Amino acid sequence: MSANPMQKKKLGDILVESGLISATQLQQGLVYGKEHNLKIGDALQGLGFVNESSIARTLAKQLDILFIDFNRVVVDPVVARIIPEMVARKHKVIALGRRPGEILVAFADPLNIFVTDEISRYINEKLVICTGVASLITAAVDQVYSIKKPRETVAKAKGEDESAAVAAVNEMILQAVLSGASDLHLEPTETKVRIRLRVDGLLRQVKEFPLEMHAPLVSRIKIISQLDIGERRKPQDGRCEIPVSGRDIDIRVSVLPLSKGEKVVMRLLDKSKVKIDLAALGFEDAQLAQFERHITRPHEIVLVTGPTGSGKTTTLYAALHRINNVDRNVITVEDPVEYELAGVNQVQVNRKADLTFANALRAILRQDPDVIMIGEIRDPETAEIAIQSALTGHLVLSTLHTNDAAGAIARLVDMEIPPFLIATAVGMVVAQRLVRRLCPHCREAFTPPAAVQQEMGLAYNTQLIIYRPKGCPRCDDNGFKGRLAVHETLSVSPAIEELIMSRASSHEIFYQAEREGMISLRRAGIAKVLAGHTSLDEVLRVTMDAVA
Repeated sequence: MSANPMQKKKLGDILVESGLISATQLQQGLVYGKEHNLKIGDALQGLGFVNESSIARTLAKQLDILFIDFNRVVVDPVVARIIPEMVARKHKVIALGRRPGEILVAFADPLNIFVTDEISRYINEKLVICTGVASLITAAVDQVYSIKKPRETVAKAKGEDESAAVAAVNEMILQAVLSGASDLHLEPTETKVRIRLRVDGLLRQVKEFPLEMHAPLVSRIKIISQLDIGERRKPQDGRCEIPVSGRDIDIRVSVLPLSKGEKVVMRLLDKSKVKIDLAALGFEDAQLAQFERHITRPHEIVLVTGPTGSGKTTTLYAALHRINNVDRNVITVEDPVEYELAGVNQVQVNRKADLTFANALRAILRQDPDVIMIGEIRDPETAEIAIQSALTGHLVLSTLHTNDAAGAIARLVDMEIPPFLIATAVGMVVAQRLVRRLCPHCREAFTPPAAVQQEMGLAYNTQLIIYRPKGCPRCDDNGFKGRLAVHETLSVSPAIEELIMSRASSHEIFYQAEREGMISLRRAGIAKVLAGHTSLDEVLRVTMDAVA
């Protein structure tokens, strides 16, 4: 076992010596900890002097041990289970992996020699002491000891043990969940298997495997998602549900045959993170009031438009949550049903059973609905039924794939819906994008040059302050953490109805809506820039295909 070089030092003294806190702050922390029965680290955090990350990084530096970034590291579940679960949970420790002749173990409290001695009893090789953020160590422990096959969807193969593929798939899921990823990509290249995660809308590579691991990895994923492991020529879709840190992660699996082998994409849906509060979606006050007026009307179509992954379904769910009550019959048809909504009747499209959007809608209309939500209008048949549903006294909510709000009108015309029906039935279109949120802990203030301010539509102001990303431990050195939505809300006014019936272009409709007070996606994004929520480059990135 490696020696603990500062085992006689106290945490408070180390933090003072490193300059992270002052001696006065330490004394305040000691008093506060005594009054509230807290350890010194928790007391200092409670007073706002430090945070978990700064404590862990300072300890690592002062003790000359490794700091483990659990947003990037992959924990080997087989190695981790060398330490009994009760011990790992009690002391907040986790074995990370094995190197030749040694095992790396992360300790929330690397100064506690009694804990390091206890852990060494379970390890026959050299113990390498590391540290990390305590809450992330706890989350990793939760994941390692809770990743198991769901009883209802995953049957354990007879005689199967923790093979390399099983452990690797568990590791990938663990890392994806801890990173807050929405999607996990497994794809073969000429020489290796590449693993990428989509975090805050952008893909980044996190791991590689030898090419010979490709078939076992894909087979393992097929097993847990109930797919045919022998079928390698056709695309397949499946799903599974895995408990992680006390919450269920719903995973949708898509397998696509490529020339080099099968590519797998796993979409991770964390039911605990879905936002169903309209006020939390990022609407400006006027936009929110406008949207709420339309979704509380008894009959019309409200459309939400944007590219894949722009949060359209979340907006529709929040709208349903806002208007759903016992005196309304709310029915949805979705592909897939992403989240279960209390009090809402949700229909899952099933093409094998010929339950398409159009067929489901015909059946729904015989169910005495008040509100119908259509996951997506994909074809003329579905569009026609949606229009007729609104004209016969139903509120219809749905989505389209267009670049801006006015483009939704043009898309319906392209589907050969008569313009007079569109003008009569459609009440509102919301276009939206998701932008990355600047990390509030490291964002960097600056005054943009005159040319940039002009691009923002502003008169030059030497006192103007906006922010750009920098990067720090709290945001994994990305400069961004999380996302927020920007919206463009178009109400179909009498003037816009006339434009629709005269088959005006989407640009003409857009400019008329602007004259009536609509805030474009670009302008809505710039408002977020001026408020310090995101960067100008980020807004320009996501609105480059929208009308400015």
